[in-house]
Amino acid sequence: MATPLGWSKAGSGSVCLVFDQLGDVIESQEELIHQLRKVMVLQDENFVSKEEFQAVEEKLVEEKAAHAKTKVLLAKEEEKLQFALGEVEVLSKQLEKERLAFEKALSSVKSKVLQESKKDQLITKCNGRREAHAPHHTYINGPFPNCPVPVSKAGLHANTCPQLRIHAGPGGPHLRKGFKGPGRPRK
Repeated sequence: MATPLGWSKAGSGSVCLVFDQLGDVIESQEELIHQLRKVMVLQDENFVSKEEFQAVEEKLVEEKAAHAKTKVLLAKEEEKLQFALGEVEVLSKQLEKERLAFEKALSSVKSKVLQESKKDQLITKCNGRREAHAPHHTYINGPFPNCPVPVSKAGLHANTCPQLRIHAGPGGPHLRKGFKGPGRPRK
């Protein structure tokens, strides 16, 4: 190794030692610089610029404002929904009441129709038995051959079923028990 200018050869051992120590320091500094460059590269990859950060920060503020507006709208719509649900509940109760009233009216009408049907069946049955028991000439000439009795358009005698009579009134036709004698009008 060459001695630097201004150094004496007598202390060459100490110079070498100093050169070795300086070389070690330079080497450790180069290694440190290499590590710092790696850190800088990582920092460049992981960090954003101030402008990008500010842009993202502005977007965040805008999103927070939009979120607050959406929250207010949601509260209003939820209030409307609760009101509508209340109305639906009220209408459901009214519909149920009307359905029950309709079913009651329907069952009443059905029972009336069934009663009328039973009345009609009884009348038909009674008329059928009278026709089966009465001689044929009775319907043509009346109960007495020399005294003809008018026959209704249906072909039945007025006194076909003396026990059950149909009387029409303001409330509609209804059955009454009784016997209508000839020449005695009933009131």
